[in-house]
Amino acid sequence: MGRREKIRDYMEDRFLVEFGEDVTPDTDLFKAGVMDSFGYLQLMDFLESEFDVEISSDEILGNVFVSLATIDDFMAEKIELNA
Repeated sequence: MGRREKIRDYMEDRFLVEFGEDVTPDTDLFKAGVMDSFGYLQLMDFLESEFDVEISSDEILGNVFVSLATIDDFMAEKIELNA
């Protein structure tokens, strides 16, 4: 299973959402009511443990990642930097 699929599966399980026609990888998950700030922090914790990266407070608060696509892009950069 690839990185994006792992993130998508976590989000679908945690936030009770299904990515498809209504919620796409580019949907703003905050505006769509899928994710709130508490859920966002839980997601960041999951990403740190699942992909063995450290996400700083500045990254979490300074670049709020609102969609599956932006979260996946961010993780691709983090993983590449740690490689």
